[in-house]
Amino acid sequence: MIVVDTQIATQPGVGFGIGSVIELLKNTTVGCMRFRVDIAQRSAGVPQVVANPADFQPKYTAFRFDMQDDGSHVIDKYEQIWCFGFNPDNNNGPDSNIDQPGAIPASNAELAKLASWMKIKQGGMFATGDHDYLGASMCRRIPRIGTMRRWTNADGVPPQFSPDRIDTLRPPGPAFEPGAPGGPAELANTPHQADTTIQPIQWVSWRSVRTSVFRRRVRPHPVLCHPTLGPIDVMPDHAHEGLCRDSGTVPLNGMYNFDGMGEQPEYPDATSGGAKPEPFVIAYGSTLGDPPYNFDKGPQPARSRFPMISVYDGHRAGVGRCATDSTWHHWMDVNILAIKGAGGSDWEKVKRYFINLATWLNPPGYSTDCLFLSAFTSHFTHVGFQEYSPKLSNLELGRNLYNHLILTYGPCWVTQWTLDLFDILKIRLFEEPQFPKIPDVCLTCPPFDLFEIHALGGLVRASLDDAALVHAAVRDDKSCDFKAKSLEDMMLPGVRSAIAGFVKEWQADLAQSSKLLKTLELKD
Repeated sequence: MIVVDTQIATQPGVGFGIGSVIELLKNTTVGCMRFRVDIAQRSAGVPQVVANPADFQPKYTAFRFDMQDDGSHVIDKYEQIWCFGFNPDNNNGPDSNIDQPGAIPASNAELAKLASWMKIKQGGMFATGDHDYLGASMCRRIPRIGTMRRWTNADGVPPQFSPDRIDTLRPPGPAFEPGAPGGPAELANTPHQADTTIQPIQWVSWRSVRTSVFRRRVRPHPVLCHPTLGPIDVMPDHAHEGLCRDSGTVPLNGMYNFDGMGEQPEYPDATSGGAKPEPFVIAYGSTLGDPPYNFDKGPQPARSRFPMISVYDGHRAGVGRCATDSTWHHWMDVNILAIKGAGGSDWEKVKRYFINLATWLNPPGYSTDCLFLSAFTSHFTHVGFQEYSPKLSNLELGRNLYNHLILTYGPCWVTQWTLDLFDILKIRLFEEPQFPKIPDVCLTCPPFDLFEIHALGGLVRASLDDAALVHAAVRDDKSCDFKAKSLEDMMLPGVRSAIAGFVKEWQADLAQSSKLLKTLELKD
């Protein structure tokens, strides 16, 4: 469900709107995943359900998070809710405007239902606004969303004007550079936010592992990982963005009590022990200084970085995942249509950001179900026909499946889904968001890759017999019954067995290495 205030259009091609993103999601398939998108519009009046809305028109008008349809809450039909807020206004006024009735602020009853949905269904939330308090009426009190991003003047949200604004416009040509004859030409929001020149962003290392004594490999968060182009390191630019809260600065001990039934922690502890999951920034933006550049909105300092995109993985805490963005101008047609029209790697990366977010925000089970299905159907592709055999080791089977999966999903997503798999099995290899805090050079520490590959090998081995039944049924033109009730029942024992076997092998190798090293001890 995508929720918008009335000022934000949902028809593709309308500049101040997100219609092209909605169209993209509706028409996208990622492996076994497809996205169903309905639109809800917040406005004054009585909440209504539109039986057969036209394309890109709201299914829900005068929407409220606690509205019902045929006796059940509307939001319970959805796995994700994305909020693009505009209210209270674009007047750069005081925070007292946020909760004025005309701004349709989210009520306690709405927030109580939303908090319950995030806990019981573990639904995923995304929200964004822009500079000043744009979007605060809808979003600022939503659990976790409200503290992962700056929404109010009191929060320190950047203004629309003055040197304190966050102006990410980039020069589209030499005439706008400081060394241009006669001085640089002026960079203005119109037309330069709508051109094909895009801003660079700094992705943050999500997974970092030393692959040898001399080499370390890092990856971005899956939301910023393109399966073939690598890290997503660009975004559309804009003259006055908002701001997320930086990693380590989000207040983690807040409570809420929207329904009067007792205080609940905004950031719950991990359900299976370990560190409390925290939000963290996965991408930073930067700004150019004026001087030496020439912005029509006036001087601003050059900033090496500011928090642009933040995520929170609540699954380990029994709640839904969340994400926030510094501005909806990364999403609006006015900012992306020219980039889309030009095509190329910039557009491929930007659109993949939208798709990745829709994939990552799903409740628990969706990603692992897709992994199970992808692993099973791989038996009936070239990799299954040519590279699977019960005679192969789990390492060999896993490597073959890994090479098959990354063609569609990329390495970051295979890693994320393996981690989700480990969550189901309560295998705790490390705490988020980094790998184990092991010595910088650890010659005896098993790299995560080996856990990942053995887990994938376990998926393949556990499904060999049932895949053989399907092969035989197709060959003999007969029906077949699976031995397992579900793919999860079929495959999870194989993963557990494969990891246990790998641990045993590693321990044996360590013992052998220890004996070898003793023979090499030097005597005085």
